[in-house]
Amino acid sequence: MLCGLPLALIEVNRWVALVLGAGFVLFAVFFVRTALRQRTRYVFGPDTLCADGPAGTLVEWSRLDRLKLSYFSTKRDRSDGWMQLAVGSVGGRLVRVDSALEGFYDVVERAARAAETVGLPLSVATRANLRSMGISVAEQEETV
Repeated sequence: MLCGLPLALIEVNRWVALVLGAGFVLFAVFFVRTALRQRTRYVFGPDTLCADGPAGTLVEWSRLDRLKLSYFSTKRDRSDGWMQLAVGSVGGRLVRVDSALEGFYDVVERAARAAETVGLPLSVATRANLRSMGISVAEQEETV
């Protein structure tokens, strides 16, 4: 709104209009993305994870082909931050769930078990983040 209002009410230099227009588009995209996330409900079952909402999708644990557990630090010493799980199954879109979600640990643990069952290779970072949560995946441990 702060970027769009000057464009609508006053005549501005075209370079200033370009900057304000870019800001307006950026914030509009962020607003739509946030609204979609707020309207999405996650349904966790023994065989699936369903993101039920406007951009919903279904992850079948038996067909899991993507799993990434990321840590985003908010401090330099990495003492504070949040985690995000990204999972997907064959033919489906990626589902992203962050650690603010109630039951996040259970979803991550189930995804790790599914990865173990289907033999999905995990990145070094994902394995380290799983270990930090106290979850180990057989055949995925680093040999030192």
